[in-house]
Amino acid sequence: MTLRFAIAAVILLAPAAAHAQTGAAGTAPAAAAPAAAADKAGTALGAATLRAALKDYLGPIPFDGGFVTIEPDPKGYRITFGAKGSFATEMPGGGSVSTTLTPYSIVVSQRSDGDWQVDSDGAIAMSYDAEIAGQKTHVDYAINGLRMSGVYDPKIRAFLTATGGIEEMTVAQQQPTGEIAIKVGPQTFETRAEPDADGHVDYRLSQRATGFTETIRMPLDPAEPDKLVDIVFNAGGYTLETQAAGLRTRPITDLFALLLRNADKDRIRAAEADLKRLAGDSLPLWTSISGENGMTDVAVETPYGSVNLADFRIGVTGDGIVEDGSYRYSFASSGMTYDIAAIPAWATPLIPRDVTMDVVGAGVDLATPMRILLANLDLSADKPVSDEAGQEILASFEAHRPTLRLENVRLAARDYQFTMNGEVRFETEKPETRFDIVATGLDAALKALQDAGAQDPAALQGFAFGSMAKGFGKPLGDDRTGWLIETAADGSVKINGVTIKGPDAPAPEAPAITPETAPDAVPAPPALEGGDDGSDGGSLDGDGDSGGDAGGQPL
Repeated sequence: MTLRFAIAAVILLAPAAAHAQTGAAGTAPAAAAPAAAADKAGTALGAATLRAALKDYLGPIPFDGGFVTIEPDPKGYRITFGAKGSFATEMPGGGSVSTTLTPYSIVVSQRSDGDWQVDSDGAIAMSYDAEIAGQKTHVDYAINGLRMSGVYDPKIRAFLTATGGIEEMTVAQQQPTGEIAIKVGPQTFETRAEPDADGHVDYRLSQRATGFTETIRMPLDPAEPDKLVDIVFNAGGYTLETQAAGLRTRPITDLFALLLRNADKDRIRAAEADLKRLAGDSLPLWTSISGENGMTDVAVETPYGSVNLADFRIGVTGDGIVEDGSYRYSFASSGMTYDIAAIPAWATPLIPRDVTMDVVGAGVDLATPMRILLANLDLSADKPVSDEAGQEILASFEAHRPTLRLENVRLAARDYQFTMNGEVRFETEKPETRFDIVATGLDAALKALQDAGAQDPAALQGFAFGSMAKGFGKPLGDDRTGWLIETAADGSVKINGVTIKGPDAPAPEAPAITPETAPDAVPAPPALEGGDDGSDGGSLDGDGDSGGDAGGQPL
């Protein structure tokens, strides 16, 4: 059994249990299992029919290897993962992975409105051993007290509602380079999906957790692998918020199922037309998507000292795969404090306590290269994507160069604050940039550096650099200093409208090379005279018209 495909099936089995009884998209309806109402027990015949329908939709891998079983249950049908308990697979290029998994079950039952109730309550424990390139890794993974209850709509391939929680999650990993241990406390989650007029989905996921600890044990010096140190990461709380509008749940789920049931190389080649159709139907994946991870009361302990954060967040937002997309990565942290011996006392107030930054890619064309890829994909060829198609994809990126923007950049310390917004344009051979920077409280920061310079020359170096930077700035009032920095495609640089560097000198033209005859060179023989047919007689093997050797001249 190919383990990685069996595991991939897990996230599809609950939805597919409902979907398989209504038929896959673009195919005849599968044999319908006798539906079990929410208050009616399933039957052996219904379980067998449901298994056959799921096997037809997902392929045989999860079932024939014993990874999944389906049995009647007093509340419907019980689908059990890891029923066999242990699996092993050989990895491409050598190596192996063996896995032990405790069984975990979900119960599905059809409702009167055609949707399906999906419930689970139990625990998951898994361990695996991997040996790849002579390196051994062992991992233990456990989820205790996992419970979930949701309503699944087979028409949109998504849960209309689902809620649940986890009492505790632990991960322990041992490998030659060290060890990792993770523990997460109680968690809750909630998800909702609302179909729109086009049959797509507006999706929301909210997750909360309390108590997060990660310990990394590793050698500081690779030459002394037995001397291990601990790096400990703690957080009081964890949050995850995800939203998607216009999510193409149906074609995406059907595409995943097609890949799963055609995992064999020959089968996926035969299914190439369906693969391209479903991939095209899945685009642009979503109209928009956003997600944010957050942690509170963060503490990092290292052999060199500690760092604490009151709040830490990372977010991503963006369009789907479109011709003029915008994609944003955001970062924010607040309340940073340090206790690191290597940092001198005078420098601590100068280290930012609050940091925010957004990086935006605008005018990004992902749709054109995707169309080229799907149009030229040939799974039966030695190179599924030809060199010509690859060059065409690269040319499409060259023809639609994006703009990179930095927005909402802010660094705030005890005495000062920096803000910045700017952009980098790539329309010309050399990028053009524009950055608007404003500093508040710069005089107080420079005064602190100057005072510290009496004890530490390094502080005076910072004072000198800061004073020079201030000299290029423009007073804006209210203790603010500004710099508008612009670079042009010709290499020139301006600060606040004043040119501080002119255009780059044009590259010198390469000197013309005139062929010369060496003094002792042998002159070339005279050209041969052509025949009546007007040929020039220049053939090396004869008279130029018959290809024979009659009348040929010696070379």
